[in-house]
Amino acid sequence: MATKDLKSAFDAMYHGKHDFSDFATGDISEKYRRLDLTNKNVYAADTKLKIYHKFLNLFVFQWMRFNKNCVYSYRKGMNVASAVEKHANSRHFFQTDLNDFFGSLGTPLIKKTLCENLDQFPVTDAEDHINRIIELCTIDNKLPIGFSTSPLISNSCLFHFDNDLENHCKNNELIYTRYSDDIIISGSEGKLYGVGKVVESMLAHHYDTSLSINTTKTKYSSIGNRVKILGMTILPNGMLTIDAKLKVEIEVLLHFYIKDKQKFLDKIQTDSASALLKLSGYLNYINTVDQNYLNKLRKKYGASVIDMFVRGSVKFL
Repeated sequence: MATKDLKSAFDAMYHGKHDFSDFATGDISEKYRRLDLTNKNVYAADTKLKIYHKFLNLFVFQWMRFNKNCVYSYRKGMNVASAVEKHANSRHFFQTDLNDFFGSLGTPLIKKTLCENLDQFPVTDAEDHINRIIELCTIDNKLPIGFSTSPLISNSCLFHFDNDLENHCKNNELIYTRYSDDIIISGSEGKLYGVGKVVESMLAHHYDTSLSINTTKTKYSSIGNRVKILGMTILPNGMLTIDAKLKVEIEVLLHFYIKDKQKFLDKIQTDSASALLKLSGYLNYINTVDQNYLNKLRKKYGASVIDMFVRGSVKFL
């Protein structure tokens, strides 16, 4: 499959517009910045580093193995609803997430994962550049939030864990899906009992102490109570809908958009373009999850308004 070395692929992609020597050896310490967010360390690559990341995603990271049966994050044509709908007919659920997910994926694991995937890459000499590839995509020897390369790398870093947990779930008639750091397992109550310990044991086996579950967000739930998963609700009839709180927020925004534009802006606390984009995102999310609810919004607020938001053609008049 591999037909070109990395330099030839780089030059063919950019036709001399960008310097491969800078890609291969240049200083990257000034090519990103930390965003001023209080709760998380989020980083933004500059224009040049974004170009390098785009190239690496195309010729390296998108080729790495990951469990396509269970992992729905960062995949074209997949979304949160894809990860949840596999559980729609279950009655009992286990949910947890992983502590400091990206920040727990360090350079030794990333290098091991890249080495395991060398046969997948459409370039002949990725191994010769492996340390540089890692340098371009990590900060302080960790996978950073905010780089476009981090999602694809993270999916592959959990390949063996996902495979083992999938096999355990199949053997016990359970269903397993993962969306980024969120783990969902469902099935019969008896088979589900103790699955949290299984997840912890598998994480310890594959990653020692670097990856662990967030016990404060670990929970069991059952149909008959309110089952919320990743912002969606599974109804007793197996249908998915969005969370009631989000429904209220969306309807308030639609009401203000139609009746009072200034209150619409005050409510969403941003500029008009960003406000419209946010509400458009909400309605496209509904479009993928719950068509019945979207149709109710069409009847209540007007089909033309809702469809403009879904198409992204809405304007602030």
